[in-house]
Formats: sequence, C-alpha cells, structure tokens
Amino acid sequence: MYESYATTHAGLSSVTTASLVYRRDIRPHLPSIPGARILDVGCGQGALVKLLVADGYDASGVDVSAEQVALAHQAGIRTVVLGDFTDVLSAESETLHAVVATDLLEHLTKDEVLHLFDAIHHALKPGGCFVARTPNANSPFSGNIQYGDFTHETVFTPRSIAQIASATGYSQVDVRPCTPVVHGVQSRVRALAWKAFSGAIKLAIAAETGQRHGLVVTQNMTFVVRRSSD
Repeated sequence: MYESYATTHAGLSSVTTASLVYRRDIRPHLPSIPGARILDVGCGQGALVKLLVADGYDASGVDVSAEQVALAHQAGIRTVVLGDFTDVLSAESETLHAVVATDLLEHLTKDEVLHLFDAIHHALKPGGCFVARTPNANSPFSGNIQYGDFTHETVFTPRSIAQIASATGYSQVDVRPCTPVVHGVQSRVRALAWKAFSGAIKLAIAAETGQRHGLVVTQNMTFVVRRSSD
C-alpha cells in the first residue's frame, strides 16, 4: 500500500501546506548553522527537502515508496533516495545536525518506532535534534486522523514520546501543539475559534485530572528531542 501512497493519501505533498508547516512547526527548532546536514525521513515527494535546501541546509531525504521518490525526482529534487530508513541512518554516525519526520511515526509499529529513535540517535551529532510531527492521542478528535488513514499503526501522546525518548537515550524533550496555521481570513477565524474551544477542553481535563500545565490537545503535535551534547 505504501508503494501507491502518493495516490491514496498524499500527506504534505502540497507545496503550500508543506511550507506553512515547515515555517511554523519545523524551522524554528533547526540549527542556525549554514550548510548543516539534515535528513528528512519519510520525505515523500521531497517538499520539505526543497524548503530546507532553499534555506541553505545540506538536506536530503529517504522514502520507502518508489512512487513518491519518482515524483520527487520529476520535480527536480535529486537528493531524495529510495530506501529503508534505518539502513540509511545506520550509514551515518554522529554526522547529522538534525533529522526531521512529518506524518511518519504513526505509520510504524511500536518496535519500528523504537528502532527508528535508536537509529536517529546514532546518526545525530552530539547536541543534534530530531524534530517530528505526528497525531496526538490526547486530542478529543484524534480518531479523525488516526483512523482516517488505513496505514496508521501507532498513536502517541506527549507522555509516550517522553517515554520513548528516555528509553532511547535522548536528553531533552519539547512538545508543541499544531494549531491552525493562519494564511488568510478563514484560517484566522478558525485559529481564533480553536483558541477559545481548546481552552474549554483544557479546563475539562484539568477538572478531571488536576493537570493544568503543558497540555497539548491539538489533533497534531510537534516534538523535538535532542541528543546530549556530551
């Protein structure tokens, strides 16, 4: 099914969508080092790779779908390769400044997630980061995304991301909400409506659990985990 993923469920293939997500959720967490080496794992048609290169990074991508890679090459994005994620990462040893993954982790089994976190940790330079976007099971609407794609295997919460990061040797974890991106009048109205509605959701959670800080209730979340600088 992954071989025809571009046909059945394109994800961030839209240049506009990819740019909005990248500028707000990914770019702020990346190193401000000219020419920093960054790998996009599960890169699809290479939209984020193209944006990374435009920002001066030495960026490349890997995907398991031959269809997606072919579309990337047709678009002139030649640094996208076909291959297994862990195989590509195992060829790197403390050589990458950052690894990014958008809408990938939910397609992996739990064992595959752990192997991927391990492989990324091995490939990152000390102080390097792994930045990813994935559906958030804490959202009251998580089922809309989790079950909206038959290829989804695993769903995460901020707490489970912290568990995985700790088990695989990362030293820092930061989880952020992916609120509606403002790019016009309608999206601004949606963003304002979400701000009010999410406050009510957080209040309900606080009433039930006593937790008041650090709540992430958006359908998607972005997290950053870092390899220790030592």
